[in-house]
Amino acid sequence: MVPSEIALAERHDVARGTVRSALALLVDEGLIEVVPGQGRRVVGAGEQLGDTAWARVATVLRERLDAGEFADGAPLPSEAALMAEFDVSRNTVRRAYRHLVDEGLVVVRHGAGAFPAPR
Repeated sequence: MVPSEIALAERHDVARGTVRSALALLVDEGLIEVVPGQGRRVVGAGEQLGDTAWARVATVLRERLDAGEFADGAPLPSEAALMAEFDVSRNTVRRAYRHLVDEGLVVVRHGAGAFPAPR
């Protein structure tokens, strides 16, 4: 687990807002994740797919892509739709999409959404 914002701010003699911004960047980069009700934790290199909320979302999306549920060129579900469907945070959905992009299954177009990658 990552120390609290207050502990990090005191340790590094910076404002809490500075710590919060730094932690948000680490979440966006996929280096740490938010665990609701617990705090933030480092994403381990050996982490097993399925152990986290983002992995569950990615697995379901991968299965739906493999089943041909999404037409070529049609947008995948929005972040908001997936947040509601899985009851997860926006960062969790973004992490799932980032994982699928890394696998070459999804293409994200800034401002347009996520789409199945050309096969």
